[in-house]
Amino acid sequence: MLFLLYYLNLMATIFFYERNLQKGKYLGNKYRYELTDMLMDVERKGTLSVLTAMFLAGLNVYLLKIGTIYIPQIPFVSVVLTLAGLILLVISVFSKRELLLLQGRTYFFKLIWVGVVGTSIPVVMVTYGVSLSMISNSFLLQTECIYSMFLSYIFLRERITKRQIFLTILSFIGITLILTNGVVRSINIGDVLFLIAPLFYQLGHVVAKGVLKKADAIIVVTYRFLIAGLMLLPVSMVLGLNPLSEFSRHSEAILIAFYASLRYSFGNYLWYYGVKCINLSKATSILIAYPMISAILGVFIIGEALSAVKIIGISLVFFSTLELSRIRSVLRE
Repeated sequence: MLFLLYYLNLMATIFFYERNLQKGKYLGNKYRYELTDMLMDVERKGTLSVLTAMFLAGLNVYLLKIGTIYIPQIPFVSVVLTLAGLILLVISVFSKRELLLLQGRTYFFKLIWVGVVGTSIPVVMVTYGVSLSMISNSFLLQTECIYSMFLSYIFLRERITKRQIFLTILSFIGITLILTNGVVRSINIGDVLFLIAPLFYQLGHVVAKGVLKKADAIIVVTYRFLIAGLMLLPVSMVLGLNPLSEFSRHSEAILIAFYASLRYSFGNYLWYYGVKCINLSKATSILIAYPMISAILGVFIIGEALSAVKIIGISLVFFSTLELSRIRSVLRE
């Protein structure tokens, strides 16, 4: 509840910033916007976008788990990613951004890297991982925050403070408690995939961050998913797995794939818009808190019981996410 109140407060603050932007004043103040005010506005909007993406990410692992019950991993992922790209392509055309799609030609090879290395490979890893391991061990995916701080510090020259490191570790501990209930199961090949996949995600995000300095977020995400999805389609065919025939035999998987593609398209657009506005390391540290949302939804929707260990985990994640959202995005000199 407190997290929801903070979220609504953040939305209201941004609303008032936007409403008074043309007037050049904030909440009735007669002073003109200074550069600091504008930077704060960008920081707030970026943080809000990542927080919203975190909410949408809450059901992601579960959708992959359910979808691959009916359809083999690679054809399922290829269809979901291609659909997500097509959804964003249609939105771009209807919002009269079709000319912006030409931006992709300038950064085509970088977008291929983002689509293949930063999307196709890790998504397949995660999909195989959830089919080979237990959902509770998916806390290993949250090691992405460690990769993010390391890569962002080296390649993006982001300033990583001791406070940010402490809060990120605190959030990771909380997520581990939520997903495992304090008991870590035996490690298998699926868990190894959970550990490696986040590195590939971050290798893609680091390159995408550079492209986002000049390109629109929706264009980057559109290319990312279309390249990733279309890249996996021929791989699926070579393996003898025809996506059309697979889905025709399991019609119930069509709805799951469509819902997953919606989650991917809108969630990732908000994620990349946030990354465009704030430091990648900060954005990742906030995003990894999505298991907290899944746990809370599980209580209210299907009546799952909350153990003392999970309550402690939720409290740690809530506190760390709240404080991380207040950290300013600064680059090193």
